[in-house]
Amino acid sequence: MQNAPADIQYSCLQNQGPPLRLIAGTEEDLLHAFLEHVPDGIYFKDRSSRFVRVSRSLAARFGLLNPADAINKTDFDMFRLEHAQQAFTDEQGIIASGQPIVEKEEKETWPDGRETWVLTTKLPLFDQEGNIIGTMGISRDITERKRIEHELDEYRARLEDLVAKRTAELVRANEMLEKDIAARKATELNLAIQAQELASANRELENLSLIDDLTGLYNRRGFMALAEHRVKLAYRNGAVFSVAFIDLDGLKQINDAWGHETGNQALIDAAHVLKHSFRDSDILARLGGDEFGLFIAEADHKEIVHRIHQKLQICNAEPNRQHPLSFSMGIVLGNAEKNLDITALLIGADTLMYQEKRNKQSARSIVGGRPLAKDKT
Repeated sequence: MQNAPADIQYSCLQNQGPPLRLIAGTEEDLLHAFLEHVPDGIYFKDRSSRFVRVSRSLAARFGLLNPADAINKTDFDMFRLEHAQQAFTDEQGIIASGQPIVEKEEKETWPDGRETWVLTTKLPLFDQEGNIIGTMGISRDITERKRIEHELDEYRARLEDLVAKRTAELVRANEMLEKDIAARKATELNLAIQAQELASANRELENLSLIDDLTGLYNRRGFMALAEHRVKLAYRNGAVFSVAFIDLDGLKQINDAWGHETGNQALIDAAHVLKHSFRDSDILARLGGDEFGLFIAEADHKEIVHRIHQKLQICNAEPNRQHPLSFSMGIVLGNAEKNLDITALLIGADTLMYQEKRNKQSARSIVGGRPLAKDKT
């Protein structure tokens, strides 16, 4: 028929009768093959939001060896309450209204504390008479995309903050020039020094590896480069700042009791607590081992300690935590009269931190009725 005239082809097509249907059983074979191999999560649920069939990829995400193991289970069996409740509410709304939910970004919260993101479409499921008998859906994992978006947002915010601060400095410099012509040369020299320091810092940052691989914080080299510039700028502008030296207590005992993988997770959790205790404009770094360094703008000792203890309480209250986290801290206030560099400030904070750690050891020794080892814990 490929070489026949178009009118003959059309006539033949008209005379072919009703369209061909799949052989009985083929539909189920095709559905089974689809659910076995599709990478996205596919699921069908009844009116009570219980799974009646899922794809193998979704079963694997649930930690199930066989998709049949998901039958009659619900999201409340798979996720934490907050996500399971939202999914149930959405599905019951679809059943009540018949209206689908298309490409909704959902945050999934798992019992082990993980958070993942999916792009979800949910539709009403009809029987042959047109009655809604449940829902069906497809979820695509977009966790990596959300992570990249979050990192880009943070990077953009840091850049905007740096630009705003630099712009504010230039505005103040121009105001000084307008008010005091006699100080023009000194002001221009000051601006030139700042520009030179900033250019030098930028060149150094371009050539250094600044990030700690385990925690995602700045490493020691990155902290020293960034904090040194901020300290000089604070002294020049008379700004208030603090430098803190923080030690994660008991890391050796955690490693000995649960292994280095758990110890690494404790460091990650500690970094998470500190990141959420301060602003993006503050500088936070893992200096090495179980030690962290901070540069905090416009905050006194009590406020810093309060922030950290508040976030520690939230972290330690999480379910299934094997060991609570605690910190020993030393905090020094930047003093323009002393004009100390970041190295000297860190040494001062480190000394105070060890005093606090010794006080803790002495307290435990008195309670336990025996002396403790002097090694750092």
